[in-house]
Amino acid sequence: MKENMKNYWKKNGFYVVLATALVVVLCISGIAGYRSGMKDKLAAENAAEFSEAENVPEILAESMEAAAANGNKNGASAGAANGNAQEANAPVAETFGEETEMVWPVEGDVLKPFSTDTTVYFETLDQYKCNPAMLIKADVNQEVVAGFGGTVESVTEDSIHGMAVTVDMGGGYKAVYGQMKDLNVKEGDVIVKGQALGNIAEPTKYFTEEGSHLYFSLTRDDVPVNPQDYLA
Repeated sequence: MKENMKNYWKKNGFYVVLATALVVVLCISGIAGYRSGMKDKLAAENAAEFSEAENVPEILAESMEAAAANGNKNGASAGAANGNAQEANAPVAETFGEETEMVWPVEGDVLKPFSTDTTVYFETLDQYKCNPAMLIKADVNQEVVAGFGGTVESVTEDSIHGMAVTVDMGGGYKAVYGQMKDLNVKEGDVIVKGQALGNIAEPTKYFTEEGSHLYFSLTRDDVPVNPQDYLA
C-alpha cells in the first residue's frame, strides 16, 4: 500500500500541488475582487451622498426663496387689507350746517353785537350803524383760532378791518377773522377747528375808541348771519 502511495505521489504529486496552488490563487483573487467590488460600491454610495450634500444649500436656498416669496405675498395681502381697513375707518370731514357748533375764536366779551335789524353805536365814528359782524374784545397779541375747519379762501388787508382771513367752511358758510397780524395761514391752506390763525393787531383808525378786538363775521350764501348763534 505504501509502495503504491509513493508511486502515486511520484507520478501525480506535481499536479496535486499545482491544483492546490491554483485553488489558493483563485480564492485569493475572489476575495480581492469582492473587496474591490465592495470598495467601489462604497465609493459610489459615498459619492452620491456627497453630491446630495452639495445640493443641500441649493435646496435650502430654493426653499428660503419660496418661503420669502410667499411671505411677501401674504405681507402684501395683509398690507392691502390693513390699508382698506384704515380707509374704511378714516374720519369723514365735518360739514358746516345749521346745527354746527363753533369754538370761540378768542376769549373775550362781546364788544359790539351782530345787528342787521337795528343800529349799533360806534364811538370812533360817532354814529349809529348796522353791524353785519360781531366784535369780540381781545388784547393785542392775543391768539386767534379757527371757529371751525375749512379752506382759507383769501387773506386780505384794508383800512377798515386790517388784515383779515376768510375761511370757506362748506355748506355755503364762510367766516371772516379781521383786525389780525402775524398770520400762521395762507390762501389755500386746509385748517381744522381750533387751529391758530394769528394774533390780534392794534385796531385800525376806524376803531381806536372801541379798542383792540377781533372782527368776526359769518355768512351763508353771502348773506350775513349771527355768529353768536353758532358759538358753543
